[in-house]
Amino acid sequence: MAIRKTKAAAPVLAHASGMNLLFQCDNLECLRHLKEQGFENMLDLVYIDPPFQSGERYYYRNKNKTGVAFEDSWDSEAYLEMLRARLVEIRKLMSSSGSIFVHLDWHASHYAKVLMDRIFGPENFRNEIIVKRGRRKNLQYQFKAIDRMHNAHDSILWYSKTEKAKFVPPVVPHKSEAQWMGFWSNTDRPTMRYEIFGYSPERGQWKWSKARALKAIDNYKTYASKFSNQASLEDYWNQTGRSEEFIRKRENVKYAEYWIPPKSHRILDNVWLDVEAYDYSTGYGTEKHQQLLDRIIAQFSTRGALVADFFCGSGTTLVLAEKLGRRWIGCDSSSKAISVTRKRLGKSSYSLVDL
Repeated sequence: MAIRKTKAAAPVLAHASGMNLLFQCDNLECLRHLKEQGFENMLDLVYIDPPFQSGERYYYRNKNKTGVAFEDSWDSEAYLEMLRARLVEIRKLMSSSGSIFVHLDWHASHYAKVLMDRIFGPENFRNEIIVKRGRRKNLQYQFKAIDRMHNAHDSILWYSKTEKAKFVPPVVPHKSEAQWMGFWSNTDRPTMRYEIFGYSPERGQWKWSKARALKAIDNYKTYASKFSNQASLEDYWNQTGRSEEFIRKRENVKYAEYWIPPKSHRILDNVWLDVEAYDYSTGYGTEKHQQLLDRIIAQFSTRGALVADFFCGSGTTLVLAEKLGRRWIGCDSSSKAISVTRKRLGKSSYSLVDL
């Protein structure tokens, strides 16, 4: 295990050498220190899981011992000021193409959205991501009457630093069979109305440009006239490089149809019900699930990127950043959290900084 205990000046050397950094201190102090040490505009991805303003007490359980990890009890104004001050400093450290993901729940996510619009600009809001909470049980079966529904999801607010930031479409494994779909759409674009198969729609639009559609029609004519007796359309598509597109017109069907090839992946939307928000493997009460952080880090950063978590808790962000070949910075003020994080990091190389 390559761990170097250091004081304030060492992060400059750590930054220059690509050394990972783990801070045990108040994260506002950490953020301001990083700015002083030359980290402005350097962070490519930030994930934070700040207090939720839930009013609850969270525990750390280790074998037969249970202790308080932290108390999430705040006056509303104090909570928002705490969050505001840290978001302002985080933005200074983010690169021009950087993103921040802020994980909250119903207690404060709507207030945080307004706050982040002011700090990052509403034009840099990307998505509110819905992620299921996981194995938290619905206890309402025991009651004859309830005053609200069970809360089964958390919210993650995703912002970029600038409007120009672009991202490779995020994908997840998903198997679907090839199918034919109608080529007409009810979106009204007159420039996308043209004649094919002797028909031009008077409203709506065709889904592709005219040149692309005509090429796809020719592709299908070639297949139907020369190869349909030898191979299925899917086999023909595979044999010709998996790139050709096809459009056909069947009798007694009003509109043309286009062929959607089989898929092994799908592009993610903002509802993530296939991963869970929480895991409970370390005994740390707010431990986030590796599936969740794997998705965020893998899909929205590249190898060698600098990833940071300034409420790192049990260290899931840092563990996944290490696994995925990213550089990382973590911070937490809790000695229990740092202890859990260091144990999970194992033989990872990093500098432990005590401000």
